Amino acid sequence: MSIVELEIAGDDAERVRALRLRAADALESAYRFLEGAGDDRAWLRAQVLCGAQPATLLGDRLAASQADDGSFAMGTLVPGGAPGFPAFDPERLGDDERAIVGTLEALLVAADARILLADWIEPAVRALEARQSDDGVYRVAASTMDGVAADEDPTRADLFWTGMVAGVLGRTPLSRPAGLDAAGAYLAERFDPDLVEHGGYGTLLAYAHFFTNVAHDRGDEILQWCGRALEKGFRSRRIDGVSTLRLLLTCDAQAMPGASFDVVELLERVLDEQAGDGGFAELAIGGPPSRTTPTFDAMLAIVRLCAAIED
Repeated sequence: MSIVELEIAGDDAERVRALRLRAADALESAYRFLEGAGDDRAWLRAQVLCGAQPATLLGDRLAASQADDGSFAMGTLVPGGAPGFPAFDPERLGDDERAIVGTLEALLVAADARILLADWIEPAVRALEARQSDDGVYRVAASTMDGVAADEDPTRADLFWTGMVAGVLGRTPLSRPAGLDAAGAYLAERFDPDLVEHGGYGTLLAYAHFFTNVAHDRGDEILQWCGRALEKGFRSRRIDGVSTLRLLLTCDAQAMPGASFDVVELLERVLDEQAGDGGFAELAIGGPPSRTTPTFDAMLAIVRLCAAIED
């Protein structure tokens, strides 16, 4: 769902004016949190978002770290607390698994910065496609979904990585249709409404990401379930405001069937989740280093929501 497509309820000008001022203060606090958090990539992303640095600088930094085969080493997006991502010990990952995670991170960062047409994108796409299994899966075997080890329930992790990787590939015009079709067949064949209703945020994120960016016969049906599950999770506070917006921003779709959100309500919820130190995800077990990604996510959400209010 494009953030600018969300509805604005009511016309309380004073409330909106006060909310914009509060949002500006929140952005400044979050910016300062990332400045001192020690995560150089998250800090650069925040600078680009706020106009302090050009997006081309972020693209150049990413391109400089690209391997000869087009892949990327793992960065800080997942260690920084990306919501929904499986837990894993990097030391247990094989070379191809590290390349899948790292290249996915790079493309997701590029998508947020709207630089998916940079020259380095096509080699990155090919690097991921080369690591797709014959059954359509992008497999990071040594990962854990919602506390369940991959060797106990390998399908959950496979669904997540396949949906996320193929979903971001579907956002570029450079991906080969055969690979996307294989991933879609794998995901659709295993879809059950319970997976997005009760299977955890990561599974919901992966299904929504893929089916908003890749055409499929079951796309509308699956997205209806995803939209309802997302709104239900938001209303019940099982899914926090930042994670709700992260899903919508990751999908970057024009609509999310089955879901209806109000811009002001979403912005207020996100602002309420900010901690006193300016960061978000205050209760993250890993402390400040594991809070950088949700803090950037919140900043991106605030910027997009404020733009929608101004429109």
